Amino acid sequence: MVKIGTHVSSSRSLDLVFDRGKEVGAQTIQFFLSSPRSWKWKERTEEEKQFFLKKRKETGISPVVVHSSYLFNLASGDRELRKKSIRGVINELQLCEELNIDYYVIHPGKAKGLTYRKAVKNILQSMKIILSEVELKSTTFLYETLAGQKGEIGKTTDELSELIEPFTDKKIGICVDTCHIYSAGYKINDKEGFFRYKEELEEKIGLENVKVIHCNDSKTPFNSRKDRHQHIGEGSIGYTGFENFLNDEYFSKLPFILETPKEGNWDIINMERLKNLIKAPVAQQDRAPVSGAGGRRFESCRAH
Repeated sequence: MVKIGTHVSSSRSLDLVFDRGKEVGAQTIQFFLSSPRSWKWKERTEEEKQFFLKKRKETGISPVVVHSSYLFNLASGDRELRKKSIRGVINELQLCEELNIDYYVIHPGKAKGLTYRKAVKNILQSMKIILSEVELKSTTFLYETLAGQKGEIGKTTDELSELIEPFTDKKIGICVDTCHIYSAGYKINDKEGFFRYKEELEEKIGLENVKVIHCNDSKTPFNSRKDRHQHIGEGSIGYTGFENFLNDEYFSKLPFILETPKEGNWDIINMERLKNLIKAPVAQQDRAPVSGAGGRRFESCRAH
């Protein structure tokens, strides 16, 4: 069965992510460990950690994904910023291990005035420090595919391969974001383009190292190099791109997590739209795509 879920708020107490996921019918969830736009690190009590583990078992929601802070930049040429980023990632990964988090997703980094080669070198050096302090046992570290805006590193499979290659003995892989790869020039809403992308992943990274799919349509055109998420079927990717992933022999086994705009009851609508694109024998629903939205607003997972 294809697992479909969404990013949820972790405000007030971490265990509430499961209540919020259950409320919208998510089978898998993603959340932040603390504010993604603040450097302040919040220590969690043992009681809160135990509540989290208990609630996870009770709800059965799995896998569980944590998205890193948006402030971290492991590629930065600013030594203080890079140092703070390394410490931030270490703090988050250590907590992930305590909470038995399945996957930790991070944007690899931005060059910001550096050459590509220097930026990659900084990321690799940062990772060596991080992995010297945190042993990845429960949690797999995932670089997210990026759209290629503002000097972002990780917009192509070649770039991601460079970041993974030195750490093949570690629990490290990638998270594919549909909006990002489409904006970076991978035409996934075309059968030929989709299979070409899959072949490239298999050749340069290994399909077994692709662990999570961020399911987002794009507000901007193909190859725009812009990171603007849209509701499923409402953007330039359209339903076909998601249908390709959901019905693929390998990708259909991965968790599909929405990071679409948090407005009204669009989480529920977007999840239903994805389910309706699944064909037999993995079909969950057989209805036309859902439309319309209303109701409450939710926290958004977007640096977009």
